Amino acid sequence: MLTATYSIIALKIEQRRARWTFTSIQRHILYGIRHLKTAGGVDLEALLNRLTQFEQYCHRRKVEVFIIPALRKLTHEADALLDELEQLSKTSVDLLCSVREKLQQWLRSGATIVDDICVTLEQCCASFYRRLLREEDLVELAERVIPAEAWFGIAKCFLYEDGRALRLKEPVHDDEE
Repeated sequence: MLTATYSIIALKIEQRRARWTFTSIQRHILYGIRHLKTAGGVDLEALLNRLTQFEQYCHRRKVEVFIIPALRKLTHEADALLDELEQLSKTSVDLLCSVREKLQQWLRSGATIVDDICVTLEQCCASFYRRLLREEDLVELAERVIPAEAWFGIAKCFLYEDGRALRLKEPVHDDEE
């Protein structure tokens, strides 16, 4: 029971961190959209890079790496939600690619597609937001349907990943003083 509690808390903390990160990125994007006509392509490229990094981060989170595979293996109750999350992820990636292509077109030809770029960026943000909301539903579903013995293995994986992440962040100390 303790491992299930640890795992659920870890997932919820990760979800809050992802939502906070996304909210920060979204604020920058909405500000960028308002000022896009005066901003240069480099500013837009930076926004796209932040969204792309966030999308990559989403695929490295515990919910993606451990919970989704566990749910696929253990129950069909989550299939519709998992399919929806997969579609939202694909939509986000497609929209990011579309914005990047439109940006390249804009930079090459000076075409007046700024409004189209803005709309696509807003759609991309909306897709990410829906995905994060649905993942919260997924965590609640996982809490309900994953058996206690499976949570032990999941918690073990979480602890291993957390330890690995900490080891990667530890600074190298010089013993010479």
